Amino acid sequence: MTYSLNTLNVSTTGKYAPRSATARFVQELVLIAGLLALIFWLLSLTTYSAQDAAWSTSGAADGMVLVNRAGRLGAWLADVSYFAFGFSVWWCVAAGVCAWLGMLARWMQGDADTSRGTSGASNPLLRRVLFWGGLLLLLAASTALEWTRMYRFEGLLPGHAGGVLGYLLGPISMQWLGFTGSGLVGIVLAVAGAALVFRFSWGHVAELVGGRIDRLVQSRRTRREVAKDLAEGRRAALQREKGAPNERIEPMEEAQVSMPAMSSATQEDFAVAA
Repeated sequence: MTYSLNTLNVSTTGKYAPRSATARFVQELVLIAGLLALIFWLLSLTTYSAQDAAWSTSGAADGMVLVNRAGRLGAWLADVSYFAFGFSVWWCVAAGVCAWLGMLARWMQGDADTSRGTSGASNPLLRRVLFWGGLLLLLAASTALEWTRMYRFEGLLPGHAGGVLGYLLGPISMQWLGFTGSGLVGIVLAVAGAALVFRFSWGHVAELVGGRIDRLVQSRRTRREVAKDLAEGRRAALQREKGAPNERIEPMEEAQVSMPAMSSATQEDFAVAA
C-alpha cells in the first residue's frame, strides 16, 4: 500500500499553514502601538489637573504651563476620560492592559493557534463579545455605584462622580432599587462584569482561597498535635524517673564482691580442716 509524499504534510498546507511574515509584522506593530497608547493614557490620567485647559474647562489662566506630563493632548484625553466615566475609567485601563497581555501571549505562541482546526474558529468572536459586554456591564455598575456612594470625591473630577454614564444610571438605580438595593445589584453586576473582562471564575478563586485556608488550618492542627505528643512523652518520662525503685545489690552478689577470691591451696586446707 503506497501513499503520496504530500500525504503527511497536512500540518504545513491549507488551513494549517503557518502565519505569514506580514501578519506577524502587523501584529508586532499593533503590540508596540498598543503599549505606547496605554503608557500615554496612563501618564495623562495620573498627571491630570483641573487647572489645565481641556475639553470641559478653559484652565486657570491663559498661557499657564501645563501640569499634565502628556502635554495638551494628554490633558484633553484625561479630561474627556474622567468627564465620561469618572474614576471608573481605570477599569478601562485595566481591561486594556489585560487585552494587551493576551495579545502578547498569542504572539509569543507563534503558529500554535493555527493548529487548532476550524472547531475553534468562533472562539475569537465569542471572546470579543464577552469582553466588550463584560466591560460595558462593569462600567455601568461601577459608575452608578460611584455616583451614589463616592460623590464626596466629585471635586476632584471635571464633572459628576461616575461621569456622564454615572449621572444617567445612578438616579435610575436609586429610583427603582433604592439606596441599599442599588448598592447590592451594582456590586453583583460589577463582580460579574469583572469576571467576563479579566477571564477568571469567582468559583475557582473561592476554591483556591478555601484550599489555602484549609491547608493552613490542617498544618496548624498538625503542629498542635505534634507539640501535644511531645509534651505527653516528656511528662511520661518524668513520671517514670520519679517512680523507679532504687537499685540495690543482692546479698549473694555482696558476698561475692566483699570476699576476696581464695587460692586453690587455701581451699584444700579448708577442706582438710573440715
